[in-house]
Amino acid sequence: MRFEKRFSSGFSILSSYTFSKAITNAPQFRNAGGAGGAENSPPQDSYDLAGERGLASFDVESRWVDTFIYDVPVGKRGKYLQSGPMAAVFGDIQVSGIYQMQTGFPFTINLKGDTAGVGAGTGGIFVRPNAVLGVPVQLSGSQQSTSEWFNTAAFTAPPNFAFGNLGRNTVIGPGLVNLDLVLVKTFYIREGLRLELRAEAFDVANHPNYSIIGRILNDPTFGRVLSQLDPRQLQFGAKVIF
Repeated sequence: MRFEKRFSSGFSILSSYTFSKAITNAPQFRNAGGAGGAENSPPQDSYDLAGERGLASFDVESRWVDTFIYDVPVGKRGKYLQSGPMAAVFGDIQVSGIYQMQTGFPFTINLKGDTAGVGAGTGGIFVRPNAVLGVPVQLSGSQQSTSEWFNTAAFTAPPNFAFGNLGRNTVIGPGLVNLDLVLVKTFYIREGLRLELRAEAFDVANHPNYSIIGRILNDPTFGRVLSQLDPRQLQFGAKVIF
């Protein structure tokens, strides 16, 4: 869905919402997913490829993006304070921004080592655990922390020489909330020549957006937040346009 509106006062907004679902039965068979990847590289059971059907690692169920541009109506090109010192200071200013919200990417819970005994070597990451019946995977907001982002008690290792019953990419990772803002002041030097002073803030609210969660059941980092996207960044610049 897409909504766009341009107002006569120099303000415009564009809002887009996407609902989607991506399903695959062929994960990263040719890549080494490893502990840091989103899913295991080989199938758990090469004789049961139907068991690999699940959400794609790039699946995002919901994504909402809002963008806006506002030309401050001050100065000789605006409606207010068209002359004088205040017009020189506050005139020809544009404010714009992008606000994003989206659900997280799915990832697969695995074990490291060939506990199924199929000859894959001790370093393999392909066996999946069993789901514990009646135990929810998601934690409430008050229970969730960087040391336990999901309910680690919802999974248990399968017996030796057996595969787990958990599907591929069954846990949804952290979502994204981000606001970027840009402030631009333009100086019109002469016809065809102008100077822009720009101030840009990325993740202006400094909201923590986690990325990789420990997904290996028999690893000390299981369930912990291992990395996050960049925090707030400020950037200043000047641009000459001719």
